[in-house]
Amino acid sequence: MSVGLFKDRLAVHIRRLAKLSLPLCVLGLLNACAVQPPDSRPLQLVSGSAPIYPSELKSRGTEGEVTVQYDVTAQGEVINVRVIASDPPGLFDDAALVAVRTWVFRPQIRAGRVEPVIDITSKLAFQTP
Repeated sequence: MSVGLFKDRLAVHIRRLAKLSLPLCVLGLLNACAVQPPDSRPLQLVSGSAPIYPSELKSRGTEGEVTVQYDVTAQGEVINVRVIASDPPGLFDDAALVAVRTWVFRPQIRAGRVEPVIDITSKLAFQTP
């Protein structure tokens, strides 16, 4: 067998081996990722109510928005809800506060530890359809 023929056959075998190895490597990496627990996860809203548009304001066509700030405990509960801005001032504040207090979150995880999140800001819009 000539050296050239040997190299050609060797190249064919290496290509076949590479074709088989790549999928196995990918599967191994995916499997390793699936087995490991997540190290970090952002805060996720899992339930809660949308704000209820005050009927008197809705019938008049009054629109507005309320910016609230709040904290989420390590258990996912909303606490310390407060209005930091509203336009028009005061009209939609109560409806926004009631809604945000119903929100429940899946807690944030950082470096494998559940953490509370402080001073989250959300803007709730009240618009007529």
